[in-house]
Amino acid sequence: MIIDEDWQKDYPSTEEVTEESLDDNSSLKKMLNLVEDGRDRDVIDFGCATGYLSNLLQKKGCTVTGIEINVDAAKIAEKYCQQVIVADLDFVSLTAILPSHKFDVAMFGDVLEHLRNPSKTLKETKQILKEDGYVIASIPNIAHAAIRLSLLQGRFEYTDLGILDNTHLKFFTRKTVKDLFEKAGYLVEIIDCTKLDCFSESSLIPQNEISEFHVDTIRKIQEDEDCDTLQFIIRAYPLSQN
Repeated sequence: MIIDEDWQKDYPSTEEVTEESLDDNSSLKKMLNLVEDGRDRDVIDFGCATGYLSNLLQKKGCTVTGIEINVDAAKIAEKYCQQVIVADLDFVSLTAILPSHKFDVAMFGDVLEHLRNPSKTLKETKQILKEDGYVIASIPNIAHAAIRLSLLQGRFEYTDLGILDNTHLKFFTRKTVKDLFEKAGYLVEIIDCTKLDCFSESSLIPQNEISEFHVDTIRKIQEDEDCDTLQFIIRAYPLSQN
């Protein structure tokens, strides 16, 4: 199989990613920690890519079904999943492609912001969860201080990675993350966050020079609890199956 390196450049190496190798500030680590060990865990991994999260889940004893839009990535992920379904979540019905399968956990690792209608997907997800099932998700924070500072300079420039990834269709703050899940019929907990200082040299956030801002401006922005929040880590429980 010929693999186009461009589409896989953002994916970590599946074989090299282990639970022990993950930084405690990693969204993968934080999401993984919310899944209980045991072979009774039936998990669906939305946007499974090449299966790097699925691999970690199956090592915890979970049975994993993957959903992936990219055919080549899905082929690789089949090694780590019981089944991989190639589908675009914006154009399929989950109950149609999974008519009789119920899951303990639905994982959305930086996926919902890529969808045209994430609320629709979350509503449909309720119908494929077991009675005590739940959703675990990570979602980038558009209110990160680096974004706010760049806006003060009139800059909102898309990038290949990070909060302003050029494939993101939706942007969320702490409040709108909760609104998204609650309007879709969930009881939502923002369990944790990944952190990144606003002046870090990172491709995940806009680069700003601290000398270009008044100290009072920086202090005011840094008073916000989410000034250095890169991603929200969410656990959400359906209020009903409808």
